[in-house]
Formats: sequence, structure tokens, C-alpha cells
Amino acid sequence: MSSRYAAFRRQPVDPQYAQQLQMTVLPAPTRGLILNENEAFMQPGGAIVQDNWFPTLQGVKLRGGCERWCDLHSLDATVPPIPSASRLPVISAFEYSDGNTQKMFAANANKLFDVTAPGGPVLVRSGHASGNYCASQLTNASGTNFLIAVNEAGDYPMRLDSSTFTWTELNGGQITGPAGSPVVAGHGLSYVWKYRNRWFFVGVGSMDAWYLPLNSVQGALNQIPLAGAFTRGGKLIAGMTWSIDAGDGIDDKCVFLTDLGEVAIFTGSNPADPANWRQEGRYRISPPMGMNAHISVGGDLLIACVDGIIPLSQAITKDPGQLDLAMPTRVIETMWRNEANAKRSWAWTFSKWDEYDGLFITWPGGDPGNRYCAVSNTTTGAWCRFVGWDATCWIRMRGDMFFGTQDGLIQQADRTGYDDGAIYTATLVGGWEMFGSPASEIVWHQARASFKSSAFEPFYPQLSATVDYLIVIPTPPSPGPDPGIQDAWDEGLWGPSGSGDLDPPPPADITQYAQWDQPVTSIFPARNTMWVSIGMTGFAHAPIVQVTVAQQAKPNVELIALAATFERAGVNV
Repeated sequence: MSSRYAAFRRQPVDPQYAQQLQMTVLPAPTRGLILNENEAFMQPGGAIVQDNWFPTLQGVKLRGGCERWCDLHSLDATVPPIPSASRLPVISAFEYSDGNTQKMFAANANKLFDVTAPGGPVLVRSGHASGNYCASQLTNASGTNFLIAVNEAGDYPMRLDSSTFTWTELNGGQITGPAGSPVVAGHGLSYVWKYRNRWFFVGVGSMDAWYLPLNSVQGALNQIPLAGAFTRGGKLIAGMTWSIDAGDGIDDKCVFLTDLGEVAIFTGSNPADPANWRQEGRYRISPPMGMNAHISVGGDLLIACVDGIIPLSQAITKDPGQLDLAMPTRVIETMWRNEANAKRSWAWTFSKWDEYDGLFITWPGGDPGNRYCAVSNTTTGAWCRFVGWDATCWIRMRGDMFFGTQDGLIQQADRTGYDDGAIYTATLVGGWEMFGSPASEIVWHQARASFKSSAFEPFYPQLSATVDYLIVIPTPPSPGPDPGIQDAWDEGLWGPSGSGDLDPPPPADITQYAQWDQPVTSIFPARNTMWVSIGMTGFAHAPIVQVTVAQQAKPNVELIALAATFERAGVNV
């Protein structure tokens, strides 16, 4: 006879119906964008989409926004609206630095401006034939620092005297070339750089280089004919100093670059003396992406080319066909080639921002709403895109980064939580994950993202996934509440509690200065998303993390890892 308590006894669930949940942790993609691995066997720590998430040593962090510094069109009688076909893009920019004195300059197709002060640019030059400038600094024998700027069209050089901070157009015999040459009175010079205390120049559309006497900021130009040093033809577009020991020294090399991708390396300090000037080699790389598409990093010289970024130290030891594996851009090779093919008509530039630990490359062009740049972590070499930063050139001043845009604006980078007043979204699609069973169907049940964030950072992250090598990104989430500018370092404007005793008084839009002893708004920071339902079935999964940023203060959020619960559903045959 059965017990009357049988109904209260626990009954085992049939094995075929019981969930076999397993857990794993997916690290944040500190390796950045990885587009050169077999998608079925991707290593942990990579991403296939990484927009506005900067890879760090520990995770990936949200980038800050950008804030308008000045508008090059503000001096126009009628300022054209944004966007407008009448707006001219910023083509190039350069800086001057001498101790505590730092200045910035930017050019469009018609004019060159001083953009050191926020708000209003100051006209330096108008009517030039090209806005693609390069510049170089040199201190003469008397100790005065000079900056010289030349443009791609070969207009008369412009020289800035640091003793008076006045610009002089060198068109009155200050720089002279041989009679009958294309560089008479300094006209026809398209590039300038300093090598062993001399200014060297490139002649427009030629294979000739020119140089001034030692420590001279003007004088008679001497010619270096280089047609015999190259074999593929073309023209010189740039010259560089290759400092192998990461500083100026006797081992510095003088590098000449052609538009077809040939590099000639010379050494010596006096091109007029055969005993003190010799060619060390000629090497082939792919065509460069412009006359300013190079940068010195450490003891190497990086050149942006059609194939990718080529370290000169590798170009002199490898055949051109072997250089792909030595490029820092090898992990984003397909993306780089697509950008180079689509935007080759633009002048590309580099900039290294030590304070951000980033290497910034312009990918100029693109339609409104689809503009971005490439950024690499200089320590790890990991790559990402900063979508919304319409960078056409870079400028550095006092540890801050600025960039020009296609709308003729100068923007200050990594400021606030808006892109010039507009919200922006950070989107991350991690590498394809098989959960240890490449042949099985996997049901991804739940996920949880863990973050490091500052106090009072109320962001709203959204977790989802995409499956089976098809990238489908959902609509981004709404932004979190804006806590405003806190009484915290690098956010608030410091000063006394009352502004009546200030001379001069504070700006009109400042009604309250930040105070050390004031409490901040009580908003609980987000540390993780808790468990979120994913509910995706497939044989390959990729996590998606999205955050929409819209706040006055720069976000301080770093994604560390994602935890996942999943279940193997068997093999479909």
C-alpha cells in the first residue's frame, strides 16, 4: 500500500529534460580589432568590431567626446551652416613649441590660420595654392628659434620668428636658389625637415632635394640631385630624419621618400663633401599615403602606405613581399586596404599622444555620419576605431590633442561626454566564441558584463550577441542620466565659493566654482550589468556590448570581462 505522503516526495527529472548549464568568462578584447585570424579559431581577447572602445592593458575603456575649439569659417562675412558644401575642410595643421610657448596653426584650401586661442582663429596667410603644409623648427647660432612652413604647391615659405612672433613670407631673396632653377627666391619648395642642424627641402614635382647652410634660417640653397639614387621614377614627396637611438645624434640618417614607394637612406653631415655624405641603401615599400603620413616612434620611423604601416627598420631587412607580417597593421590589414583604396586622394597624417598612450591616424573622407579615425595603443599595438571623430589632421599643444574636420572645425579631443554637442555610441563585438565545442550547437542563456568605473558614473550598458558569423548589431540603448560636472579633479572649475572677489570675474556661463569640501551627487556607479538574458542558439557566438554616451563630464568606464552561462544542444547532422 502506498504511503499517503507519496505526493510530497521529490521526483527526479528525466535526464534528457534537465538543463546542463555551464559557465565561462570571456576577457575584454585587450588585443583590439583582430581581422586576420580564422574566425572559427579566434584566440581570446580579440574583437571584430571595436568602435569608441579604446584597448588598454586591463580591458577596453570608453573614449571621451570632442569639444569645438574654433571654426576656421568664423572670419567669413557669412558663416556657412554645418553641414554645407561651401565649407572647406581643414587640410593640414602643425604646431610650434618652445618651452612654455606653444602655438597651433591650421590650413584649408585658401588660408592659413593661427588657432592657438579657443573661439576665434587669426588669419596668417591667404591666397596660397595648397593647404597641405609641413613645418620644421630650427634654432640658429644666436639662439633664436624659428619655424618654417612650406606647402605642397611650392608657394613661398612662411617663417615664424620666436623673438617677435611675427610671420614673414620668404619672397624677397631671404632664400635663394641658383639662377634659372625652379627654386629661385625660395619658390618651388614643397617639403621641409631638419637634419643635423640644417634645413632640407624637396623641390616640387622633381627628384631634387635642397638644403641651407649649417644652422641657417635663410641663405643660398644647394642642390642634391637624387634621380640616380632611385630606379622606379616618380617624384620626391618627403624627407625625414631617422634617429636610430630615439634622439638626435651622429648615427642619424637622412631619408628621402618618393610617391611610388622608394626610400633612399643617406648618412653624413655635409652633402657638399663626398667624404662626409654617402648613400647607405635604397629600398622598396608600397606607395605612401601622403607627404605627412609618417612619424618617428622610439628608434623607428613609421610610414603609412597603401598596404599598411611600415617600420623603416623592417623595410631595410625584408623583401617587399615579406613586409606584411612585420607591419603593426597586419591584424587590421583588410580594413586598412579598404580605407586606403577609398580615401587615397586625401592626405593622411599621424600623431602620437603620450598622455593617452595612443597612436592616432586619420582616415579622412566619408559621408556625414560615417566618419572615423584609427587609434592604436602604443604599448600593446591593439587597434580600434573612434567613430564620430572626423579627423583630417592632428595637432598637439600642452599635452592636449586637437584635430581638424571636413567641416572646417578644430576640435579638442577626449573632452566631455558629447561629440561637439551630439551623443555618441560605443559598440563592441567580441571575437567568435565556440564555448569549447566547435561542432556543437550552443544555447547562450545569460551574460554579465563587469566594469571598472569612477564613482557616480550612471551609464546604461546593453548586452546582446550575434551568431554564426553574421554580424547583426541591435539598436543602441538610451543614454544614462547625466550627473553633471562633479566637484572632482579634472571635471570641476576650481575657485572660491563666491565669485565677487575674483579679478577678472568668471565667465558668464560659470555660476558656481567647484569646492574641495563639497559632497558630490549621490548616484550609484554601475559595476556590472547583473545577469542579462541572451537567448541565442548557434555554433559560433560573438558578444555585443553597447553604451550610449551623453553627459557633461568625460566618461570613465572600462570593461573588464563578460561572464556567460551556456548549454550544449548537441550536433546537427
